[in-house]
Formats: sequence, structure tokens, C-alpha cells
Amino acid sequence: MKSLGKLAASRKALAIPVTYLILFASLIAIISVTYGFAITRISAKGAQLRVSVAKQNMQALDEAIRFVAWSDGSSKTVYMEDCGGTFQIQPKAKGLVINLTDGQAFSRVVFNGSVGEALYMLEGLAESQEGTYVRGDGRTVIGQNGFTVTQLYFGRGESAQQLVLCYRPLAMVLAAGISGGKPLNIIRVYIISLSSSQTLSLYGSFNLKVSALNTTSAVELFEFNSSVSSLALEALSEGAKTTVWLPVESTAEGAFISLEIVVCNIQIRRVNA
Repeated sequence: MKSLGKLAASRKALAIPVTYLILFASLIAIISVTYGFAITRISAKGAQLRVSVAKQNMQALDEAIRFVAWSDGSSKTVYMEDCGGTFQIQPKAKGLVINLTDGQAFSRVVFNGSVGEALYMLEGLAESQEGTYVRGDGRTVIGQNGFTVTQLYFGRGESAQQLVLCYRPLAMVLAAGISGGKPLNIIRVYIISLSSSQTLSLYGSFNLKVSALNTTSAVELFEFNSSVSSLALEALSEGAKTTVWLPVESTAEGAFISLEIVVCNIQIRRVNA
């Protein structure tokens, strides 16, 4: 009986530390899960904040570019706040090919070059936003009723998501009376080009100076000897293609088309505060 009593007492004595050990292990597990969840939430909030700052920076840069565009010699300075990403200017990026066609026998490449782009490399984003547009849409050329020439969107780089800022051409047409017995139509294609900028790779906070260097214009005259009701501008850029049909005035004898490519050369460079 004494032995049984000692055994029962020893089991009770052992049960107390075992119970505390189980409670301690459970508490550690709960703390670890809670800590992991909190860290995940904090990281997600941090990533959202970085993306928000990057968006604000790029929207401010876009507004500065459009503010100085087409006003040769004008400039504006933009402060870019640290968003945790790497900012880059790639002057030779975004190849653009523009083709003028009637959809049948006539076809002519009227522009073939790079217009450049600015971007942020945003690493460590939990969710992919690839294909999301902050400004503009996926059309590579717009007509005079288009929304905006700006394209600000999320893309995918080799190692990280990118927030890309670039510009697409705007096409307009107007009738200019009679020339040589045929209606004269003027088609103007406006292009904002960043290809005159410096190649940059910057991190942290910095100031950028946006300058409108000059505006260049190239004119080609096309004669059609039969009736034509519309012409198409096909713009191909980075594998995407959009076609805009432009109405033109014509008679049975045909029409003259004066095509003018107008390029505003924008320079972006880093400056001290």
C-alpha cells in the first residue's frame, strides 16, 4: 500500500511539469504562428506602400513630360521619392514601327525606331500585377478620339516586376482643300520620344530634370489615282499591334496624302537638389 501511494504521488508530481511543458510548447507554437502571420502582413503592407510610392513617382514624371512636351526649351524638375525599387531610363527600348496602308496594294513603313521608356524594377512583390494599366491601355497607337498617349503599366522583367512608363503615337487627319485637282489630306502622327535621355539606373530618392529638347518633322507626299475612303496606320511595338483607320477625302480621280511624322524629343537626366 505504501508503494502504491508513493507511485501515485510520483505520478502527480511528474504530471505538473509535463503539463507546464505542454502549455509552454503550445504557447511557443501560438506565438510563432502569430509572429509569422504578423511578419507576412507587415511585408504585404510594405510592398503595397512601395508600389504606391512608385506609382506616385511615375505619375509625377508623366505629368512633367506632358507639361513640357511640344514646348521646345521648356523644362521641369521632378522629385522621385525612395520606393525601394531601382529606377531606370532605357533610351533604346520600346521599338516602334508604323506602317501606312490602304489595306490592299499600298503599304509603306513611315517610322521605324526606338522611343525609349522609364521604369521601376520592383522586387519582392507577393502578387503579380503584370498587365495592369495605371494610365492608358494596351493600344500601340490612338486616333484623335483616344484617351491618352501615356502608357503606365506593370510588366515582367527577367528578375522582377516592372512599372513601365512610355508613350504611344497619336494620329490625326484633316482635309486641306484641293491640290492639283485632287483633295489634299494631311495626316499627322505625333510621337513623344525619350530616346534622347541618359541611360540611368538609380536607387533611393533623387531629382530628375525633364526637358523638351526639340521637335522634328518629316513629311512624305503620296498620290492616289483612284478613289480611297480611308487609310490605316498600323503600329507595332514589342509584339503588340494596333490599327487605326483614318477617313480621307477623295474623288474618283484619287487624292493626295501628306503624311507628317512629328517627334518631340524629351531628355530626362538626374540633377542635384
